[in-house]
Amino acid sequence: MMTETDSILITGASGFIGTNLIELFESKGYHFVNYDKAPATKKSQQQYWHEGNIMSKKQLADAFDKYKPTIVIHLAARTDTLSDKLEDYIENTEGTENVVNEIKKHDYVKHALFASTQYVYKDKTVPFGMKDDDYAPHTVYGISKKMDEEYIRKSGMKCKWTIFRPCNVWGPWHMRYPNELWKMIAKGLYVHPGRKPVIRTYSYVGNLVKQLDAIINAPDELSNRKTYYLGDMPIDSYVWLNTLSKEITGKSLKRMPKCFFYIGALIGNIIRLIGINFPLYSMRYRNMIEDFYAPSNITIAIFGAFEQSYEKNVKETIDWLRSEGAQYFEYWKNKNI
Repeated sequence: MMTETDSILITGASGFIGTNLIELFESKGYHFVNYDKAPATKKSQQQYWHEGNIMSKKQLADAFDKYKPTIVIHLAARTDTLSDKLEDYIENTEGTENVVNEIKKHDYVKHALFASTQYVYKDKTVPFGMKDDDYAPHTVYGISKKMDEEYIRKSGMKCKWTIFRPCNVWGPWHMRYPNELWKMIAKGLYVHPGRKPVIRTYSYVGNLVKQLDAIINAPDELSNRKTYYLGDMPIDSYVWLNTLSKEITGKSLKRMPKCFFYIGALIGNIIRLIGINFPLYSMRYRNMIEDFYAPSNITIAIFGAFEQSYEKNVKETIDWLRSEGAQYFEYWKNKNI
């Protein structure tokens, strides 16, 4: 439970989730600092930035000594799935170990919260693990986060700790979607594969940060040594994508038989082998047609659903992209959408 004397150190709060988390914490009057190697993305949040790298044990120690945080939220990570080399995700593995080991030195830390990922478990035969430490990691990124979780569980931290697994997060301050998926929708280039529903768990970032805040303020029996999927209720991916299309273009998405996508993905595999960045390839095709949902209903039952209207959340996101967000993306600058 947050009190007036608590202070929060957030690693990696210059990123997407962190920017939204700071907005929420500002509105609640919390005391916090953003420990990140990169400056704040949102200019008004620069005042909270403490430059530091989780790979530097000395910089971490100096930050803890300066701010003496009672709550630590570890967001800093490499979160893409572009590499198949585990060493490329050293910030996730060694970086998390550094954060955990620093926390263990200080009795004033009473709660540590660690960002993992839905990707630590993906199994089409058994969709959900029976236990928190059942793993079937998807991608090398997922493997790196599995290793993080295992280290946290075995660390012997005396303070309360919680692992949270964000699910396909979207919303304002997402710095990749506007240049990729949303840009394709705006140009009329995105076509949806087939008509069979593809069930996904999405997480509107405004809901996710409220779920995280609820965990911070939860009693020990609901937060200590617990693992939660943060997200909204699972839906057909077409619902989310079509809502975006209607808000951006005023039109519904077109559909096309899956066979065309399959052929295009095979062609894309070949083109990418010669160094050309083709947008469709086998892994992306599978991601478009495979169910991948999580037991977010458990989190929602305990901590709340918050805003579940995709129309409202999409409008809030595109309103941001039309206004404050446009300056960050060349395509969207001065574009009437």
